[in-house]
Amino acid sequence: MTKFRMPRFVILSLCVLTAPALAELLPGHSLPSGQFQPVRERQVDVLDLHADLRVDLTKREVAGTVAITFTPLADNLQVLSLDAAKMNFRSVTFSAAKEQGKPLKYDWSSRKLNIELPRTVQPGEQATVQIQYSVKPESGLYFFPQTKQHSAEAWNYGEAGRHYGWLPLYNDTNDRFTVDMTLTVDAPNIALGNGLLQGVKDNTDGSRTYHWMQDKPIPNYLLALNVGQFIEIPLATAKVGNREIPLSAWAHRGEEDRAAYAFKRTPQMIEFFSQLFGYDYAWDKYDQVVLRNFSGAMETTTMVGFQESNIKTPDDPVDDGPYYAAAAPTWSFEDTISHELAHHWFGDLLTCRSLASIFINESFASYSHTVWNGHINGEDDLTYQRWIYNNVYQNHIAKTGKVRPLEYFHYDVSADMYTQPITYMKGAIVLHMLRQRMGNDAFYRGIKHYLQANAYSEVDSLDFQRALEESSGQNLESFFEDWIRGGGGFPNLAVSSFWSAERKQVDLVLDQRQADLPFENAFDLWLDVEIVTESGSTLHRVHLNDWSASISLPADSQPLMVNVDKGNWLVASIHEQRSLPETLVALSQGDLSVALRAARQLAEDFAAAPAASRGLADILGDKGKHWGLRQEAALNLGAIGTDNAVDALVGAMDDQDARIRRAAALGLGKAGGESAVATLKGALINDPKEEVAGAAAYSLGLMHAPGALAVLKAQLERPSAYYDYRRLSALAGLAELEDPSLAPVFSKYIGTELLRETRLMALEGWVRAAPNDKSLPKILRDLSRDDDTGVRDAALSHLGSLHRAEDLDYLLQYAAAEVDGDLAGTARAAADEIASFNP
Repeated sequence: MTKFRMPRFVILSLCVLTAPALAELLPGHSLPSGQFQPVRERQVDVLDLHADLRVDLTKREVAGTVAITFTPLADNLQVLSLDAAKMNFRSVTFSAAKEQGKPLKYDWSSRKLNIELPRTVQPGEQATVQIQYSVKPESGLYFFPQTKQHSAEAWNYGEAGRHYGWLPLYNDTNDRFTVDMTLTVDAPNIALGNGLLQGVKDNTDGSRTYHWMQDKPIPNYLLALNVGQFIEIPLATAKVGNREIPLSAWAHRGEEDRAAYAFKRTPQMIEFFSQLFGYDYAWDKYDQVVLRNFSGAMETTTMVGFQESNIKTPDDPVDDGPYYAAAAPTWSFEDTISHELAHHWFGDLLTCRSLASIFINESFASYSHTVWNGHINGEDDLTYQRWIYNNVYQNHIAKTGKVRPLEYFHYDVSADMYTQPITYMKGAIVLHMLRQRMGNDAFYRGIKHYLQANAYSEVDSLDFQRALEESSGQNLESFFEDWIRGGGGFPNLAVSSFWSAERKQVDLVLDQRQADLPFENAFDLWLDVEIVTESGSTLHRVHLNDWSASISLPADSQPLMVNVDKGNWLVASIHEQRSLPETLVALSQGDLSVALRAARQLAEDFAAAPAASRGLADILGDKGKHWGLRQEAALNLGAIGTDNAVDALVGAMDDQDARIRRAAALGLGKAGGESAVATLKGALINDPKEEVAGAAAYSLGLMHAPGALAVLKAQLERPSAYYDYRRLSALAGLAELEDPSLAPVFSKYIGTELLRETRLMALEGWVRAAPNDKSLPKILRDLSRDDDTGVRDAALSHLGSLHRAEDLDYLLQYAAAEVDGDLAGTARAAADEIASFNP
């Protein structure tokens, strides 16, 4: 039985080497070269937004009035400027203490509504402008017409400044206000909004009016407006302190059971996060609504929107969407549900001061959903999730060569700051690393103080650091400079250890080998080092604050294992110099964090050794091992690719755990060979789990297996129990074939009656298979005007990839006219790609 003694804290100062004395440094990365984006200055503090709007699904129009109450932040305010894109304004009036309804002059230019006030308004004075207008939104509020499968629907999405497409307002994150929204819609549609429903009125013309009030202030991007034929599904209440929080889910007819199953643990989540953060859930209710063709999920305060892929039955994959190319999902549906809830502390209660600090919202919500995962599924599941996130992040950097700090002020479009592997995944594991660095209790005391000190306000990294330091007494400057404000990359550590029997010590050498660049140089690191001998395990905490260090640690006998960064807390690439027998011991006897790294090392350093395959095969077949380690064994056996490795993977395709079968299918796709092809074809057709069949489909395409085209085409019309999984994964496999004859096949699956993901995969497959197809450019131009912004974005990008000079003007004109900044950015990038190929 392994025993742990208290960690020893040792400062590595015995032997410090300078960078030139190290082994050759690895090539460096680069920072994104976007435009500097300072925090936006404000004219006024908006206090309240009161809207009375008619939302017409048939005309795809919003019309009515919006009243904005404000107080100036600067002296002598004469002209109020609001953000507004392509609206028709009918009148603007002014009201203050003794002035009611005065007509005002205004003009609209450069997507700004400039309102000339009747007199100067001073700080501390409250005034209201009421704007009567109509708009057919091109951004922020999206309409979907009725089809054979769906009723008409509209929903809003305000992240990245999109709400100025349907509401005249101050369009940034560093202001917040209360909301009173009256929404009139045609029956039988329902209008859903923030806060509490004040009443519903049936009108004589067959319409209905819904009155929603949000009495705690929120930023504009968290406004909620959803119109459709929704069914309410009551959920259990959450008990927080002496309050009961009511919860409901809203879904389309026929989705009730899946929504009830997906959202059933939300009350527990509210109670868990309230206790964990030391700050009770602050809002009056918590509703979740399933929306047609929605963009993932969005934390609109108290009325959170979700893509349909997040609702499911117990037999469906736990993924929040179809994952055919990954063994373990990056996000489970409960990750997404808990993520959006956690935003009601990090994002809604306190908000990033500008998009440069979006990690305040997204890294914290991602951290929180991983903690929920560990709470409900066990600490090993959390350890494995941190491992996956570290790998996804590092693979992204290896592919792009781009690194950046979590807080970063240089970007061109908002999408640059929502990079999932950096903002979400790296951000989450950086916060886990900070928790490990500070200690669990100190970290959560700091979180409580952070929330209490900054509730209903805007924050950045300095506010977060200040709260942690004030509550713990620790100096965290070097951590924040390495991981949040300063360093953009991650350490690459080479580790070696040597046993001295005479001194009964382990001599440990640590080298940082990343590039020596201003934003990517030596990191200040705290590491836990485990030394395992026959008599047990000892954990030492050591401090590496230079490029290289050597230190001697006590050991009563020759170690069985020396594990640097026990727990895999560091956001780092670590290579430990080990022999094959030592690596096999780490695989079989180490805890999950140690075994995960050993499994990879067997494939990377000892692929030719039969013992490596045997060791991984033993893990794969051992049902007592954690499912994540077994998955990693399957993937690493696929990388090794020997006959013995393939045999083990083929055997794993009969495992009772679908997660293992999915990983084995992906491993077979890496390994190849006749038996792999035959096994994958069998799984594609016969495995009852669609996620396994999907992995088989993708693998068959990836390996260009004989007969893959025919067997994958046969799956395209096979019904799916979950979210068009079979068709989507078959399209993904066919896309890998890059066969020009498949262009007509792909063209059948881009229609608006299909799911967004299916359309996107068909479009990608078509472009990859037949980029010279003469019909493709017109199709892409048409799709660049699609109702679905995800399809529009993909079409623009694909159009640029064709490198046709005749598309350049179209893309430049599109970028100039487009009110969605991200779509405009995609069009500009596509135009730049064309220009680079047509000098």
